[in-house]
Amino acid sequence: MHPPAIRAAHDALGELLAAHYALAEESADDEGRFSIGLRVTFDRSHDPVRLKVTCRVAKVVTDEIQCTVDDPAQPKLPL
Repeated sequence: MHPPAIRAAHDALGELLAAHYALAEESADDEGRFSIGLRVTFDRSHDPVRLKVTCRVAKVVTDEIQCTVDDPAQPKLPL
C-alpha cells in the first residue's frame, strides 16, 4: 500500500500527461520524437505535506551555421 502522497502524485502525473500529450505530440521533431518532462516535489516542512507536480512541454529548435573567416593579417598566396 502506497502512502497518500504517492497516490496523489501518481494521479496528478496522469492528469497532466493526459492534458498535455497532444500538445507535446504536435511539437515532435522531423523524426517524430517528442518529450514531456514531469517533476514531482514533496515539501514535508508543512503539515499536511505539500505536493507540486509540474509538466513541461517544449519544442526545441536547433539551428547551426558553420563558416571560415580569413585572417586579414595573412595575405593570400597565389596559386
